[in-house]
Amino acid sequence: MARQPRHDPGPSGEPTGSRDRGTRRRLTVAGAAAGIALGLMAGWVVVSNGTGSAEDAPTSGDRPVAATDDELLHRASERLIARCMARHGFAYAEQPPPSSTQPDFRYVLDDVGSARKHGYGNLLGRPGAGGQDANVGNLGKLSPGRQNAWHRTLMGSGRQLVVDLPRLGRLSAPDNGCTAEARRTLYGDLAGWYRVRRTVDHFDSYVDDKVVATPEYRTGLAAWVTCVRKRGYAASTPNELRRLVAPASPESAGEQAQPQEIAAAVTEAECATSTRFARTIGALERRHRPEIERRFAHELDALKSFELKAIPQARRVLADA
Repeated sequence: MARQPRHDPGPSGEPTGSRDRGTRRRLTVAGAAAGIALGLMAGWVVVSNGTGSAEDAPTSGDRPVAATDDELLHRASERLIARCMARHGFAYAEQPPPSSTQPDFRYVLDDVGSARKHGYGNLLGRPGAGGQDANVGNLGKLSPGRQNAWHRTLMGSGRQLVVDLPRLGRLSAPDNGCTAEARRTLYGDLAGWYRVRRTVDHFDSYVDDKVVATPEYRTGLAAWVTCVRKRGYAASTPNELRRLVAPASPESAGEQAQPQEIAAAVTEAECATSTRFARTIGALERRHRPEIERRFAHELDALKSFELKAIPQARRVLADA
């Protein structure tokens, strides 16, 4: 399953009514510098956006601009954040664009080769293959009080940006801090951009709701459950199986998967393929994603407009010494 890139996913925070899908990391500030830096991209949470099946080609409906422009906007935003942080006396390491080929296993892990090599990888909070975020080192040199100040400077404080997501609840974020300042510089109308950006970012939640409500999904899941239970795992969902082998915290996951984790991950993936559960999910995603894109066509058009207008400004930002 290929995950589409997210150059500018929006401030951190989750809808008040959102479901726990078992893959979001919980972050703290004081005393957890590594968790802050590794779990945040410019302080804003990345929301997964995958196609649901290894056979699927990436869809373009919620990627308003080309991949090269995605990277341009991301790099400009990071440059603006770094400059802002420097003005406040803090070091900030610009984050690279997310990989356009990062796998998405939000329904089920279906890559047996990856499971054998990496176990559950970053699904259990393990850092990705890109190495340690340089901000970990920056934060580690600061006192707990300065770590808090670093985070407040990056993220802002208060909850002035608000969007109500249908059936998911209210999402809010600060309209101040270096992250907000960077987005305001690029997009102008921060509140308007935030509303459409975060709505589009949560497409997967609406698609998920459609997919998991179908008889085909329930039938596929039942077959998968039968398969994993025959192999000795008392799990009713992929997330339950992952929790059986999850470390006590993301920080304790370590760089390498342990044999118990690898065995569970391989079981999940082999059962997903042998029962055709993953293939069923891919077909259901192809069926329901266009419906969600039509439902939020206005937001998609508005986001495309914001991003296209931001490209000249992004080029100017990166051209400045």
